[in-house]
Amino acid sequence: MTSEINDRDEGTTEERGEVHFLAAIVDELIRRLVHTGAMTQADANAIESAVAERLGTSPRAW
Repeated sequence: MTSEINDRDEGTTEERGEVHFLAAIVDELIRRLVHTGAMTQADANAIESAVAERLGTSPRAW
């Protein structure tokens, strides 16, 4: 990922694309872990809540 940032401190289109790709991978991994029973839905919700708190956003429900 490049470290180029525009004048409003926003990442480049390429960086945003990479972040969205990584977020989609994480979503799919969590879905599969829950589906296969390797992780409970409560575990997924707890992870989501911890990340949301860390980022100052609202958690999504799994």
